[in-house]
Amino acid sequence: MKKKILALLLAAVMVMSLAASGNTADPGPSADPAAPAENNEPAGETYKVGICQLAPHPALDAATEGFTDALNEKLPGQVKIDPQNAAGDTPTCATIINGFVSGGVDLIMANATAPLQAAASATADIPVLGTSITEYGVALGIENFTGTVGSNVSGTSDLAPLDQQAGMIK
Repeated sequence: MKKKILALLLAAVMVMSLAASGNTADPGPSADPAAPAENNEPAGETYKVGICQLAPHPALDAATEGFTDALNEKLPGQVKIDPQNAAGDTPTCATIINGFVSGGVDLIMANATAPLQAAASATADIPVLGTSITEYGVALGIENFTGTVGSNVSGTSDLAPLDQQAGMIK
């Protein structure tokens, strides 16, 4: 039950982080993505979140930062985040994800397709949120994909509406 509630809360946080990742304003010297937001709410249960990002890239970095900022804002002092970067090496994603699974994280955020595939293969129990994924059906090999993965995997897609793109070309 704890993991389902956490997954639902973090799915909402992930959606909010998409908007936050587009903010390019300088947040000032106190903006440490690993530091909890300041408020007077008492800390409750603590959660461990592993983030696997495929490679350093401005768009991927912004997604990770937005997710981290939103988590710290919504769960101040309650989240221990372990961000890891595979430096563009797909096999390293599997190593990172397996470390998260064996370390007992409460949630995995997979930033790009290779980390998503590694996480989906590594665990059926830990909630996995994906971002920077164009097409979940293709990424996870789901035939006749209808928009629902049907497992512990969820997240956001960066696929733009193809009909609107075609209309722009015309």
